[in-house]
Amino acid sequence: MKIILKTAGFFHLLYYGLILCYAGIRTTFAGFWLAAGSGLILMSALPEKWLSFLKYPLGAGTALFLIQESRMVSGPRKKPEPGADYVIVLGAQVKGRRPSRSLMRRICAAAEYYRKNPETEIIASGGQGPGEAVTEAACIRDTLVSMGVPKMKILLEDQSVSTRENLRYSMKFGGKDKSYVIVTNGFHLFRAMDTGRSLGMKHISGLAASSEPVLLLNYYVREFFAWMYYNIMKWSGKI
Repeated sequence: MKIILKTAGFFHLLYYGLILCYAGIRTTFAGFWLAAGSGLILMSALPEKWLSFLKYPLGAGTALFLIQESRMVSGPRKKPEPGADYVIVLGAQVKGRRPSRSLMRRICAAAEYYRKNPETEIIASGGQGPGEAVTEAACIRDTLVSMGVPKMKILLEDQSVSTRENLRYSMKFGGKDKSYVIVTNGFHLFRAMDTGRSLGMKHISGLAASSEPVLLLNYYVREFFAWMYYNIMKWSGKI
């Protein structure tokens, strides 16, 4: 077990270095790989007697992680329903007035869907966070317009600060009985769809935008913890 822990620790640290080289130290969740890698290497130095007590909880946690990751990975393979009443583009980081790479991929996916389904209305969803000169919704709208989507076909939801609020506030445009396509990056799609169903959306499908290949593992692992937090909050009745 010591060898497994040490090998896993070095892998985490190696991936942390790759993230730094590719996207920089400010990359969301990058610190997890440094902390986890260091922790695993330190754990490998523990006496065998202590490690024998840890192998069962570690095994159970790993099993839960792998099961949930398989569910998240399978979701983006499904195609969205054509002819939806609304397409909801979930907001992501805006750098000044420009969309981040993740948000740009969502916008491009929504624009492509609109070209095939021109009767659909697009809901640009997302408030304004730190370092953002405009709301995420406004950034989405302006970028879509620059791609040829008519401004009159775009609705703004610019108050939300979370996935749940994105969907809850967006649903006010059409109600629970209309059909929606939720557009977000593939790693985020499972939780977004689960959130939509919990809010009472009766007709939803997902459209998975692509993600940065180098950061894909980082995103999926981060999303596992976001999914855990979401369910803890839901089970506790806080959302």
